[in-house]
Amino acid sequence: MENKCCSSSECDCENIPEHKMCKLTQPANKFDVEKVKKLTSNPKFICTCCGRTANNRKNLCNPVDLN
Repeated sequence: MENKCCSSSECDCENIPEHKMCKLTQPANKFDVEKVKKLTSNPKFICTCCGRTANNRKNLCNPVDLN
């Protein structure tokens, strides 16, 4: 499976750091659910690439405020 979060030129999907939600939730159905739950328990940001949410912007590739 590819690690691409989107096809946008704004995201460097070839080099996703380990702390980003795109990387943490791969491969699908085989990721650490407890770790992801801690990072998404009170989401304040959403990624404009993949639509994932997180408590902190550092965990998303292209974050914007949910508010």
